[in-house]
Amino acid sequence: MSSNRSPAKPRPSDPEFWTVENELPNPIPVSKDELDAIERYFGDLLDAVFDPKPRTMPTVTTAHRKGEKR
Repeated sequence: MSSNRSPAKPRPSDPEFWTVENELPNPIPVSKDELDAIERYFGDLLDAVFDPKPRTMPTVTTAHRKGEKR
């Protein structure tokens, strides 16, 4: 069974449909309050990511079902 349809046009779900433009100034201005919020909420995570001496990962514990032998 053949089809005489023309090729499909890009739809909003197709990556070819979207164009990304960066109109932000370089460098992006960041206020002291914004930096304080980033440090407060992401400080521990950023310290772990950028730590020059990687730490050992915590031991992973697995959940057991009731009645299962451990």
